[in-house]
Amino acid sequence: MEREDLKACARLYARVFAAAPWNEPWDAELALRRLVHFEASSGFLGVVADGDDETGEVLGFALGNLEPFCRGTLFYLREMCVGTAWQSRGVGTALYRALEARLHGHQARALYLATDRGIPAAAFYSGLGFRRSENMAFYAKRLAGDGA
Repeated sequence: MEREDLKACARLYARVFAAAPWNEPWDAELALRRLVHFEASSGFLGVVADGDDETGEVLGFALGNLEPFCRGTLFYLREMCVGTAWQSRGVGTALYRALEARLHGHQARALYLATDRGIPAAAFYSGLGFRRSENMAFYAKRLAGDGA
C-alpha cells in the first residue's frame, strides 16, 4: 500500500462500513482521515487488492502497525476491508495471505485485531486460524458528551 492508494481505500471503507452489518456513519472524508492517521503512524504496513485501473478503485485492503513488544514484534491489524461484491470470493483471504507474507519479512511474531464477534468477519478470521484470546479482553468506555 502506498500513500496514493489511501483515497481509493477510504472510498471503499466508507461504502462498506456505512452498510450492514456495521451501519456506521462513514463518508469518504472521515474514512480518509482515519486511514491517513494509521499510515502516518510508526510501523505502518498495508496491502491492497487492486481493482479497475481506469477508475482507480480497489477491491480491498488490510493495514495496521508493527509494534515492538518484549518478545519480539507484533502487528496490530487496524482495518481490513473488502468490497461487498468481492466478499466470499477469495479476495479477503488473498489479502490476508499477502499481509502475512509481508509480516514474515519483518519477523513479526504475532498478529492481533479487534472485531465484533457477532458478524461474518469474526467467522472469516476464525477460518484464517485466529482464535479469541483467553488471556486478553477488549474494553471500551463512552466519554460524557461524545454524542455517540
